[in-house]
Amino acid sequence: MSTVRRLMVVAGFAVTFVAILAGTAFAAGDGLGVVDQRTGEWYLRDPATGETTRFYYGDPGDVPFVGDWDCDGVDTPGLYRRSDGYVYLRNANTQGVADVKFFFGNPGDVPLAGDFDGDGCDTVSIWRPSEARVYVINRLGSADAGLGAAEFSFLLGNPGDEPFVGDFDGDGVDSVGVYRPSEQVAYLSDRLAEGPASRRVAIGDRGDLAIAGTFGPGADAVAVFRPGTGVFHLPGGVEVQYGSSHVAPLAGWFGALPGGDEPPAPPPPYPDVGSGKRIIYSNSQQRIWLIDENERLVDTYLVSGRKGIPLNGTYSVFSKSVQAYAPYGGITMKHMVRFVRPGTFGNKWSYGFHAIPRYPNGRPMQTEDELGTFRSGGCVRQADAKAAWLFEWADLGTTVHAIP
Repeated sequence: MSTVRRLMVVAGFAVTFVAILAGTAFAAGDGLGVVDQRTGEWYLRDPATGETTRFYYGDPGDVPFVGDWDCDGVDTPGLYRRSDGYVYLRNANTQGVADVKFFFGNPGDVPLAGDFDGDGCDTVSIWRPSEARVYVINRLGSADAGLGAAEFSFLLGNPGDEPFVGDFDGDGVDSVGVYRPSEQVAYLSDRLAEGPASRRVAIGDRGDLAIAGTFGPGADAVAVFRPGTGVFHLPGGVEVQYGSSHVAPLAGWFGALPGGDEPPAPPPPYPDVGSGKRIIYSNSQQRIWLIDENERLVDTYLVSGRKGIPLNGTYSVFSKSVQAYAPYGGITMKHMVRFVRPGTFGNKWSYGFHAIPRYPNGRPMQTEDELGTFRSGGCVRQADAKAAWLFEWADLGTTVHAIP
């Protein structure tokens, strides 16, 4: 069994991938899935048939994961609900109520689902970011009670690391690995103890999400999901388009699934505008696309600009600032990428892409959930992580197409 954790993966993925369609079967291994965290919709993909099974489970904002809670060999949904501090586990891949629920750790704890004692049953352990410590719990809570004391705990990684779970040496016992954004490396461990990692893996691009799973014969391996394109990049040169942004990726053995449902919608294709490395900003859609010099869609996501601003035209990046300041109110804007000069195509002011602005007290001027709507006075606001990525990706001189 394997579980997933959202990772900001920055290193280059060294494998050359061969794309396949979302409805196509591939070699035996774990199925793939995604959960739309805005709606609570689950999409599970049968690896043998490529068919999709869709159902609702949970509330918007829940943290999804999967595990074999009743020891029947099938991975089924689990949720951590931050609003009430509960874990909700279900023993079937269908819509319905939880079969098991219990209080989970402390606010801010991260669920780690896996078989940590090799008994064939998965449980929900804890990674506590404030301590960089894993607490291993080889039982499930019940009857609204808490998990109780952990069997054991150990330090894992550094502050800022992101954990994920898998059986990386094929011995039947899951262990915990971490991704370290500061080094752009995933560290895999074959033991549930402190100490150096068993191996290091460089994976993905900035903004990718990492998962571990059994994607073929042998031990679990690490793969990535790219929200901007909705593509899973699996070991062995396999690409599977399945989902887009606003989803959490999953991998697991889901058993017999009925199938017959529509797969998750892919991200919208980029408009046929320009060539070469470029940014396309659609004012009406409040969306940008990043395309590289090989015509590969790198990312696409919602933003917040101003209706009709800037005027349509072809621009280029001419200035960048890690920190920018509004001319009033002490408002700050990180990762400014300027592409409109005053007077160009009749624009009165300079405009750029940047992170959501913040007031002097640090409060953001809008939420990331409000991206996709007109909120700005003229510049184009992005989620913080996307703004940081665009700042690094867009060189001076990068073409920007502003379209309706």
